[in-house]
Amino acid sequence: MIEQAKTIFFKLKRVKGMGNIEDVKKYLSANCFHKLKKELDDLEKNKKKWVIKNLLIREVAVIAVSKGKNNKPDCFTALLNVIGIQFITGKDQVTELTNYSAHVKNFSEQWSFVRQGEWWLLDSVRSHHSIF
Repeated sequence: MIEQAKTIFFKLKRVKGMGNIEDVKKYLSANCFHKLKKELDDLEKNKKKWVIKNLLIREVAVIAVSKGKNNKPDCFTALLNVIGIQFITGKDQVTELTNYSAHVKNFSEQWSFVRQGEWWLLDSVRSHHSIF
């Protein structure tokens, strides 16, 4: 579970920063895919973009696991504690800042996964501000 969370984390952050959303579709539930697509479309419409650089996962902890019942799938929630650069900026602004150090932050994200067959798919992400 922890390795799956780490793998999807880096794939998703790469897509948010510069990639093609289709590259991560197979790792996301339909609901999560549509939310991500809407987020990226809204940013594009508002001439904004993510700047994501030098992310390092400090810790991943599985904080909840539940067995599926009543037509609901198995699920788990992981808390990822991360340090790095992640912010939204205007698309027309200079893409390379000379000093990123002011943007390095500690943050955490709570990721929820659902089982689909033999696969764990990301279903939702809740971001938390600085954890230190």
